[in-house]
Amino acid sequence: MLNELYLIADQLDYVQRGRVRAQVRESHLERNSKTCDFTKASQEKFSGLEDWLNAELAERVKAHPAHGWFSRVKGIGDVNIGKVIGLIDIEKASQVSKLWRYAGFGCNGDGKAERRQAGEKLHFNMTLKVMCWRLAKSLIRAKGAYYAYYLGQKAKLAEREQTNGRVIVPSAELPKVKGKHVENDEFVGLGHVDMMAMRKMTKLFLSHLWVEWRKAEGLEITEPYAQGILGHSSYLDPWEFIEKPRKP
Repeated sequence: MLNELYLIADQLDYVQRGRVRAQVRESHLERNSKTCDFTKASQEKFSGLEDWLNAELAERVKAHPAHGWFSRVKGIGDVNIGKVIGLIDIEKASQVSKLWRYAGFGCNGDGKAERRQAGEKLHFNMTLKVMCWRLAKSLIRAKGAYYAYYLGQKAKLAEREQTNGRVIVPSAELPKVKGKHVENDEFVGLGHVDMMAMRKMTKLFLSHLWVEWRKAEGLEITEPYAQGILGHSSYLDPWEFIEKPRKP
């Protein structure tokens, strides 16, 4: 179920797009020495609504139990985090693996990433999965601590593929089968390696969000979540991934 925080973040996203479109149209008109009262009025209305939604969203995000942590992560903003936390019931996610699965980052019986299967009931929230991917892209663009982790994982994955004798090539250079570019025992797509690294980074962020949120709520935390569940040889503390100063 969508809660109020998600709905506000989603509406803000639409309003921002509308305001930008109005700004672009007005700039285009000005370059051609033209005016449009409706376009100008639309921009003003969008800006006013955007300011109101920003204030509403900021108030709710700031009140979130894990705000003290995620607000200091480079690449996290009210909108992208609002659309993620607004879709999660942290009490139901008693284990980080349950959160991963609900967010679409779980694994099936053979250890491969779970995907939508035709004719089968969906075991994850597709909207949440999309919002997590968008947040992940923001973390990468910010080039902060999670980006550094992503680069490290990408290098390890590339090394693994090369050790297994596979050549990493751009997707457009993969061999074709029935008109489609496909991977095989010799070639793997660069985009595939990138997505695997991005997935690992996203799961790490979700695990950090899970532990900080449940700690703040006074809920039980299964241990050792990092070593036992994530498979890391050393503990990756969520607070080692913060870079922004504490917000007042």
